[in-house]
Amino acid sequence: MMLRPALALVLGVLLPGVATAAPIEFVEQRDTYMIFRDVEQSVEYADWFTRDPFLVGYDAVESGLLGVHPDDSQFVVMFTTWELPPPVGALYQSVANDVHGIGYEHIATEDAVIPDEGMGYFDDTPNSQVQGFLHMNIWTNYLGGDPGGVSDNYISLVFGQELGHAWLAFVYFDQGQGPDPSMLGRSNAHWSFYMSTGGSPVQGHDWTDNGDGTFTAVQPAIYEYSDLDLYLMGLVPPEDVEPWFVLENVSNCVDSAAKDGSCAPEDAFQFQADSYTVNATRRDITVDDVIANEGVRTPAYPDAPNEYDVSFILVTRPDEVLDEGQKLLVDAIINRSIEIFDAQTRGYAQVVNRTAPGQGGDDTGAGSDDDSDSEPMTSATDPDGTATDAPTSGGSDSVSATGASSASGVTAASADGSGSEGSSDDPGSDDDAAGCGCATNRSGTGAAWLAGLVLFLRRRR
Repeated sequence: MMLRPALALVLGVLLPGVATAAPIEFVEQRDTYMIFRDVEQSVEYADWFTRDPFLVGYDAVESGLLGVHPDDSQFVVMFTTWELPPPVGALYQSVANDVHGIGYEHIATEDAVIPDEGMGYFDDTPNSQVQGFLHMNIWTNYLGGDPGGVSDNYISLVFGQELGHAWLAFVYFDQGQGPDPSMLGRSNAHWSFYMSTGGSPVQGHDWTDNGDGTFTAVQPAIYEYSDLDLYLMGLVPPEDVEPWFVLENVSNCVDSAAKDGSCAPEDAFQFQADSYTVNATRRDITVDDVIANEGVRTPAYPDAPNEYDVSFILVTRPDEVLDEGQKLLVDAIINRSIEIFDAQTRGYAQVVNRTAPGQGGDDTGAGSDDDSDSEPMTSATDPDGTATDAPTSGGSDSVSATGASSASGVTAASADGSGSEGSSDDPGSDDDAAGCGCATNRSGTGAAWLAGLVLFLRRRR
């Protein structure tokens, strides 16, 4: 979900009363990212969901990055060699916002990190360009498909959702009866399970009206931003947003994983079967209903940015060393994330990789550090780069009530339709403490996705 003013904590500059931690230490410049080590493990053991501890952990990341790289990015994307505590799968935390009309007034009162004064406007990093921080969790989560391949489905969900959380999903609508939050689901920072979103990475589903009082959703191959998403991201004008609907009075939910007809809660996300059918009534909503409550997005299209400068980093434990095959896989994950995001936005936006040599920073950097005297990390891949122990189901992601997505997963429709906590086997969980969680489906659909990518890129503006 993203974009607002630039902000960040730099080299030892922190808010009053906030402790400091040793910056991450530069190791090596790669084709698409930079490798750092967490010298004091202050990043690994940071509390990302409470304000002061978050600022300490984040400062260790940003100050280390800016010590060897220009201040030229609105977003910092961090992969790690360790896992976030379950059920967190990935997280986004906004560190600044200057956009009106996207619901930050609501989320600011619920997020444990961003300040709740200022009607949604804030800047926790006034000395840098950074607006948001993405903690993508352990990099091996993004492997899938053929040995040595990456999971397009998982990338489209997690990277799409975490970056999308810069702008999504916090808005209410008003159809004459006052503010209505019924489009929102988990943590009031994702779309409702019963909202027709076309298969957005920020949840909801691509519901088909069967014309007989029933509606059916199917599993997406790739998650794509809806018209409303693109409007809130500042990528299209309101007149380009087609009406959508939310299902109400749902009953008799038919999912092969829920034979008793029980229905998932609004804050659920994924379901286990190939399709999910419900009896319901539809409530049609327009972008004018959103604007009636939130006001017009400011800045609006075409003045809002459509290129997002991003720095990608991999942070290791102090004594870990990745082999060349592993490093190449991280390059592949990052390249694919950028390509898929372009297609998810229908070509209306693109990521500019500022940590790729020639895009930003000193290409020579501080050189590389092979750490030949350190112990090698426990490999998730064989030396040739072939995945050996990559998870078969991805972690979930969540956003904090402020628009920061927490590492927890989204609530998924369980076998009884009641929703379940996410885990390595069930990415759909809800982490209230973190704010919001995001579930992921790691099924691969390579050929279909490549065809879709070509189609979307032809529509690039």
